[in-house]
Amino acid sequence: MPTRDCRLLPHVGVEIPISLLEIKQREERLWIAIGPIKPSAFPPCIKNMIQKVAADKGRHRIAAILASFLGQSGWDNAEAKSLWSDAVVVEERIFAEWFGKMHCPKCETMQRQSRGYPDLGIADLGLCQPDEKCREFVGPVEHAADLVAEKDWSRGCHKHIRTIYQAQVFDWATGKFGEIELYLAEKDELEGLQKEKKENETLVYTRTKIRGRLRPKFLLKEMEGPRRRLLSEFL
Repeated sequence: MPTRDCRLLPHVGVEIPISLLEIKQREERLWIAIGPIKPSAFPPCIKNMIQKVAADKGRHRIAAILASFLGQSGWDNAEAKSLWSDAVVVEERIFAEWFGKMHCPKCETMQRQSRGYPDLGIADLGLCQPDEKCREFVGPVEHAADLVAEKDWSRGCHKHIRTIYQAQVFDWATGKFGEIELYLAEKDELEGLQKEKKENETLVYTRTKIRGRLRPKFLLKEMEGPRRRLLSEFL
C-alpha cells in the first residue's frame, strides 16, 4: 500500500476525485520570546526590510515576514505596529493576520523565487545578505533569539494559535494516498459532504483562491462509469 505522506496540492480549478479515509487533528503552536529582542540582534534580512532596501517591490511579502518576525520576537502590539508601519506601506490587515498568529518563514523558504504574496520567497529582492552568524541558524527568529539547542527554547513560551485538521484521502487520479490540510470550516464542509454523498456520487477536491491564498474546496459529483471502491470498504 502507498505511504500516506504526500500533500495534495492541485492547481486552481483542477479537480481530483477522492475517497475520505479519516481526519486527524493537530494543534499548532507559535514560539514567542519572553522579552522583546533588540533591533541590534536582528538578522541582516530583517534589518534590510526595516531600512527599506527593497523599496516598493515585494512590499506585501516584506510586510508579512516582518509582522510574523516581530510577533515571535516578543514585541508588544503597539511598538511592533509602529516599527512595521514605518518600514512598509500596505493594508493594516497584513499586520493583523501575521503578527502573533503566523510562523516567520525559514531561510529556505525566503531564499526561493516567488510569484508574489502570500508566497514569501524573496530571492528577487536582494534582502538576504548573510553574515557569519547566519550559517548557524535555520531562520530569522532563531538567529535573533540565538536558538541553537533545544534548551534555548525555554527563553520563550509556546502560544496555541490554531487547530489544523489533516484529511487522509485516496486520490483516484493517481492511485495514491494523500493528505489535505484543513481549517475547521473546511473540515466541517468535507464531513458534511461525506454524509450527504449518494451511491452514484464521488467526492471531488480542488483549490480556490480566498483572500490571496489557495484553500481546499470540496464538491459532490455524479460518477461516470462503475463505482470506485477501496478494499477497506469491503472489509
